[in-house]
Order: sequence, then C-alpha cells, then structure tokens
Amino acid sequence: MKKRPIRRRRLLLPLAALGALLLAIPAALIGLASLPEPPRRGEVPPRVELVARGQGALRAGAAAVPFDLPAETPIGGFGRLSYESSGVRDRTGARAVVVEAPGCRVALVSAELVLVPEALEEAVRARLSDVPLDGLILAATHTHAGPGGYWEDLAGERLATGPFDPAVRDAIARAIAAAIRRAVAAEEPARLAVGRARAEKLVRNRDGGRKDARLAVLRLDRPDATPIAELALFPAHPTTLGKQNRALSGDWTGPFLSVSSHGVRLLFQGASGDQSVSLPTDGPITPELYAAALSTEVDRLDVGPADPAPALAYARTRVTLPAPAPAALPAALERAGRNLTADLWPAQAQVAALRLGPVLLLAVPGEPTAEVGARLRDRAGPGAELLSLANGYVGYVESPAVIAAGRGETRHSYYGPELAGRIERAVGVVAGALRDDRRGARLTRTHGALALQEHKRPGARGTPVPTAR
Repeated sequence: MKKRPIRRRRLLLPLAALGALLLAIPAALIGLASLPEPPRRGEVPPRVELVARGQGALRAGAAAVPFDLPAETPIGGFGRLSYESSGVRDRTGARAVVVEAPGCRVALVSAELVLVPEALEEAVRARLSDVPLDGLILAATHTHAGPGGYWEDLAGERLATGPFDPAVRDAIARAIAAAIRRAVAAEEPARLAVGRARAEKLVRNRDGGRKDARLAVLRLDRPDATPIAELALFPAHPTTLGKQNRALSGDWTGPFLSVSSHGVRLLFQGASGDQSVSLPTDGPITPELYAAALSTEVDRLDVGPADPAPALAYARTRVTLPAPAPAALPAALERAGRNLTADLWPAQAQVAALRLGPVLLLAVPGEPTAEVGARLRDRAGPGAELLSLANGYVGYVESPAVIAAGRGETRHSYYGPELAGRIERAVGVVAGALRDDRRGARLTRTHGALALQEHKRPGARGTPVPTAR
C-alpha cells in the first residue's frame, strides 16, 4: 500500500513536465512577440567586388563525378518526420564545366541537390585554394529526392535535408571539387554555339500565372566538332517522384543529365519559383518520360555558328538582404518569427554574372518566379538568362505586388517584398560592369586562387529553408 504514492509521483512527474513545456512555448512566443520589431536593414548599394575579362581563344573542359555517399545518407527535398532513405533509385553527383580565355577562368557546377547552402559552397572553395579560378557558379538542380544530411542548420535539417552528417557534407563537397579539378585538367581549345527556344508544353505555372518556358542551351565542342559539354537552362521543379518516394534520386534531372550526344550535360534551373512539370499527353509524369521529352526539345534546337573566341567575362557583387519576414507564419506569430530569424538568417547574398558569347548568365541565390525572372532579365539587358539556386539560398523571390495581395509564392517567401528589388539592383550592377569596359578597367581584378578564398558574410549564421511543393 505504501508504494502507491510513489507510482503516482512517477506518473505525475512526466505529466507535470509536459504541462510546463506546453505553457513555456506560448509564453516564449508571447515574450518574443512583445519585443520591439527588429531593425529594418537599410540597403547598402551593391558594388562590384570582382571583374575578370578574357580575351582570345576559348578553352573548356568538363567532368562528371558521382557522389560517394555513406550508407545511411538521408533523403532531402521535402519536409518529413523521418528522413531515412530506402536506398538508391539512381545515383546522384556533380557535373562541372570550366571555361577560360586569357585573363579569365570560371567554373560552373550543376549538383544534384535541392539547394546549395553557403556552408557547402565554402567547403568546396576550401578544397580549391590551389586551383586558379576567377569565379565559381555552384548551383543545385533542385531535385526533391536527392541526398540530404549535408546542411548543419537547425531549421534546414528539420524542414529540408534531414539530420546533419559531416561525412555526407564532406562527400558531396569532395565530389564537387573533384569534378572541377578534372574539368580543369581536361581543358582544350573549344568553340561555343548557342540555341534558344520555348518549351511551352513542358511547364505550367502552379499558381495560375505566367509561364516561363525559356530553354537556353550552350554547347561547347573542339575545333574538330567533337563534343565537350552541353549546358541547358530550363525552369521546372524536379518533384515528379513526390514526397512518398524514399529512394535517393535526381528525379527527372537524373535521366536528363545521363543522356546526351553533346558531351557532359549540365542542367540549371531558370525562373523556376512557380514553375512545375507538364507533358502534352495525359497520364502520370515519370522522371524518365519528362527527361525524354525535354531531351527531345534540346536536341531539336537550332544552334548558331560555333565561335572559337566568344566574349568571356565574370562579375560578382553582394546584395544586402532585407530583415527576414517569414510569410508562412500566422499573423499572431509574425513578430515572434521576425525576432527569431533576425540574427539567424543571412544578411547578405552573392549575385554574379557570366558573359559567355551572346549569353549573359545571371546567377542568383534564390527561386525567382516567372514574373520576377522577366524583370531581372530586362534589367540585365539583351542576351540575359537566369541561373537560379546558385551560391547560397534566400528562398522564393516573389514580386512585391503579388506579396501585397497575398498570392503566388508569398507564403514561401522569407525576406518580404523588398527582396526582389534588391536582387534586381544587384543584377543591374554586375550586368552593367560587364557592359562598361571603362569601369571594368578601373576595378581591381582578383585573379587565381585568391578569388576563391573563403570570405565571411556579416550576419550569415544560417540559411532559410525551402518549402517544396
């Protein structure tokens, strides 16, 4: 009989702890909400921090390196209660192209990941300190079935990539760096040819707005026409496998990348923020069907004449990000959310531009919608094409008018209505630097390995998380 109170206490103690926790959570939120609004981040006018220009004959090299992942690598892409993977559907990896003319060398990497956080980019840079590069454009194909575990960030681990494992991060960074090194080693005289089209039947706007549907293809080959590489830019979310899939895969980008008659194929997302896959035929859309349809569009493109000495130039700047304003939170928690994220999410981001013949690639770190993408291209001028999800991640980039109306991708945005304008101004700065020869001549050019040394971002202690659909 005397033992009964002890049993009751054993039962009551965890219940009391749970009750205290339930009371503490709203109390903490109320406390955060009662704090003053975090200060508004004034915009520091973007300045070009690097310009490199090539003159003369083009050289190029390409390589593909699969990820050699640990056995317990989680699956990334969608928010899940458990990120345990069931195995490998198709192997993922990284593909790199290096282009060079005397005075400028730039590496472009297409990695089969959902996004590229700043920490991963820095891990790759650290492995390339001895490689002479003026610029690095590291972008994700945005597969929602790729490897997770490479992002050490509390929110990112819970909502995008699963538990952080340094072995996974190192394996991915190692493969990306190896692909760049092999591409450098494979450099040889090259020519550039470009084709553009619209693939209207292969994309839809999931919010009912405008389609982007822009398809741009850059082909590099030897003087004897032997293929080296093919870069394709097209906006469509790689989500055909769906959230129920647990096998690691590149989604439709996997089979698309693996089949090419034009050398090593790379895939970059365009203005994909509100763009999803579509096929002209009824029935389910599988990765293989969609990859084949897009490959057909790429192969039938009319490309221009091959140029052995196309214009080559690279410019980079940093954009001051607005104070975080996560729109997915209920109105009652908005201030608490802003206070929580004010010092956790990046205060700056990188924007770059690469002139390659008639194409001006705009490398931005978020997911611009079709409307925002059109504004960015207009700001940059003729020949501009968007290359998104590059060198960091700032979430969806929606237009201010759409955010004001609460439509489109508003609930998936992290930095509010000011973000699009700030990125647009940064795009104007780097595009202008590549148009203005006199201004470029006055800038200090950082050449070689020094350009890839790790640089700290003020206020950057984490990266916001993508919301996948």
